[in-house]
Amino acid sequence: MPPKKRITRELILKKAFDMVHKEGIDSLNARALAKKLNCSTMPIFQSFQDMRDLKMEVKRWIDEYYSAFLNRYVQKEDYLFTISFAYINFARMEHHFFGALFVNPLLDSRTVREVIDSPWNRETIECTAEQFGISIRESEELYRDIRFYAHGIATQLYGGNMTLGEEEIQGLLHHALERFLQ
Repeated sequence: MPPKKRITRELILKKAFDMVHKEGIDSLNARALAKKLNCSTMPIFQSFQDMRDLKMEVKRWIDEYYSAFLNRYVQKEDYLFTISFAYINFARMEHHFFGALFVNPLLDSRTVREVIDSPWNRETIECTAEQFGISIRESEELYRDIRFYAHGIATQLYGGNMTLGEEEIQGLLHHALERFLQ
């Protein structure tokens, strides 16, 4: 009977996830990961086709973490505000994960229409239309505008160009929503 595998795919993913959390996606390479695992690079490449394959799997883990993070904040009766606030807080509180998901080019680029049509954004758009008594088209435009406004704040926090507390973030978002609804 062959010996039990010491370095499993799951262990590699967990260590890679931890590396990204502590050091950022740019720190994740085969040699650095192998060093953290106390092994050669061979087990990594036996479990994954290449580093892109590993990074895409780590991105899926971060996506799950991000979804759980959002769920702690999102309230459907004020969906657009709470999801935008959560997004900005994710940049503030989970710096390296925010960078991996929304700044680093792990994601393929998308058009604005593709973002609006993404299944995970449709619920926000539909709830927003109902909350504010506006059409779906108007809600899509409001979603688009608030999304990019929130992303601007989040990337300023991510880049260290700005510091904001939760009350300031909430004030900025409420003000933007009022303006965009006019």
